[in-house]
Amino acid sequence: MILYCDGASRGNPGPSSLGYLLQEDDGKVVFSEGRVLPPGTNNQAEYQALVAGLRAARDRGVRNLVVRADSELMIRQMTGKYRVRNPGLMVCYEQAQVLSRSFDTIRFEHVPREQNVLADRLANEALDRSGKSS
Repeated sequence: MILYCDGASRGNPGPSSLGYLLQEDDGKVVFSEGRVLPPGTNNQAEYQALVAGLRAARDRGVRNLVVRADSELMIRQMTGKYRVRNPGLMVCYEQAQVLSRSFDTIRFEHVPREQNVLADRLANEALDRSGKSS
């Protein structure tokens, strides 16, 4: 299973949202969500999207997962290449680390924004529906 996730913040910090989708190897989307978050930074929204997506995958019995996101910072932190220095990210980072242990295998991959369009759309549509633009 593949998890695509993305966070959005208009104002950074500002109105925020998340979007993620679970996709089978053949491209079939089995679950997706976009929702508004409390105001925050883009990086906080990225992590909240990851945590929500990991929970959704775990709750659906996924055992092997590939996580794809266009946040290079988040992916490098999750793979241990970067340390988490921002206290505002630490709680979500720790939640994501704990959730990651729910899977038999998990791999984190940074992808270009063009390969994360659906998750980005889910996050932005949630903000658009809420009427929170700045």
